[in-house]
Amino acid sequence: MSTPHDEAASRLSDRQDAMSSDYVSSDFIALAAHMNDCQRSRGRFFALRAALESLHATASPRIVTTGAVFVCCGVALLIVV
Repeated sequence: MSTPHDEAASRLSDRQDAMSSDYVSSDFIALAAHMNDCQRSRGRFFALRAALESLHATASPRIVTTGAVFVCCGVALLIVV
């Protein structure tokens, strides 16, 4: 004889199995997309892109200082010429 508790527990375990399957499936899809992006990013201009990203990471937090340095260099070039 089956009780309502047994039926509810059975439905809950079926639902959890389906949810864990969805999580694994979505994780696998995300990992596959990430691996494709990594493989694609190792192209011909990888070194240039990495250098530009490094320069951007260094300069962007100091945008005002970077601008002031460029202005000072420009003024110095105008004075020398």
